[in-house]
Amino acid sequence: MTGDHAVEQANAEITRRWFTGGWTTDPDMADDVFSPQFRTDGLLVGVRGPLETVRRRLAAFPDLETEIEDLISAADKVVVRVRWTGTQTGDYSGVPAGGKRVEVRVMSIWRFAEGKVVDNWTIQDQFSLLQQTGYLSQDLTTAQGRRYAAAD
Repeated sequence: MTGDHAVEQANAEITRRWFTGGWTTDPDMADDVFSPQFRTDGLLVGVRGPLETVRRRLAAFPDLETEIEDLISAADKVVVRVRWTGTQTGDYSGVPAGGKRVEVRVMSIWRFAEGKVVDNWTIQDQFSLLQQTGYLSQDLTTAQGRRYAAAD
């Protein structure tokens, strides 16, 4: 195994541990995963950023489970596509608890330096999440589908 390959594998394993353990049961592992200089989408948030994000998510979705659908490691970057599910029993980002089960997809690109994540770019399907919680009307999707069908 070459040195570069070993680093890629180590980065992939750190990513896997975070999304299957840190996200679901042990957010305190953030200290081991993220650099104090960690930036998400360009904003310096340090270790506290992901730690607090996961704590808020777990408070709202205490039964949260994750499944890694894709994980690609190359050079100093890891790309991961995750599906998370949970039942909303607490407020989440201003959305009151509704007891609804949700399924959300997330894609993140992480950049590593010295064995820790230093940069993150994430896309989460917020639209779907808000629809599933009942915060946004399902009619929005139906109306959009009718608009595209009418264009044919």
